[in-house]
Amino acid sequence: MKKLFLSLTVLVTFCLGASAQDIITKKDGTDIQAKVLEVSPTEVKYKNWDNPDGPTFIIFPADVLLIRFENGANYVVDSNEKKPLAGTPLFIRHEDPSSILVNSGLRYKQLKGLYDKDDYIKLDWPRYGLGYPWLNLVFPGLAQYCMGEPGLGTKYLLINLGCSLVGIYSYAYASIAASTNYYASGTAPKNKDIASAFFLLAEAANIAVTVVSIVNAYNVAKVKSLYAEDLVNYSRSYSVTLAPTLLLAQAPTGLKPAPGIGLRVNF
Repeated sequence: MKKLFLSLTVLVTFCLGASAQDIITKKDGTDIQAKVLEVSPTEVKYKNWDNPDGPTFIIFPADVLLIRFENGANYVVDSNEKKPLAGTPLFIRHEDPSSILVNSGLRYKQLKGLYDKDDYIKLDWPRYGLGYPWLNLVFPGLAQYCMGEPGLGTKYLLINLGCSLVGIYSYAYASIAASTNYYASGTAPKNKDIASAFFLLAEAANIAVTVVSIVNAYNVAKVKSLYAEDLVNYSRSYSVTLAPTLLLAQAPTGLKPAPGIGLRVNF
């Protein structure tokens, strides 16, 4: 009796645990134990049930048959929802893609209003990695130069150069004002303090310019990587599909259906 009660307790606990999760059933019959975050006509976002703090995954509705939510509700995916075809831009917003993607030389200034930099996390192989911005620790603007933004790179470089010159001049002036010979005049202490203040301001400005240039480089890397991905998708003129096939094969007793898998390439 005790064993039966224990078995029933374990079974009920297992069933309750199994029902406290969402199940995504794909069209190939596989189930994904998940926590569904968002369902839209173009994508289903979810996290793995056993790793709720892990990465967010995306699956196309065209690959999903059914979603069973933890509250018992079922969501049948509309069969008319299609997976984006090869050649379809994935990330561009608010504009006609053909008017933008025919030109591969657009700058960050032209692109930053068209792309959401938060989409960067969806890229498997971004064109510009997030290691680029740290090149600005060498000198502000270097990362922008490396990512094809010479205008931005020159702006940060010139600001940094100007601050450096002010700092060098102020330091030299403060050193002269503190010298023994020059210190005999009554204005030396005041001039020394002013020069020292300018030197500190110039150093603070240099640090600020470096930080701002790194933040800007992060945004440039994200937006231009999304743009590069759309350029690749837009230039593709083919798609490859694996699908079940049913052919008629000649047998001694006549024609018989022969199921298989077909590879279809669209140009």
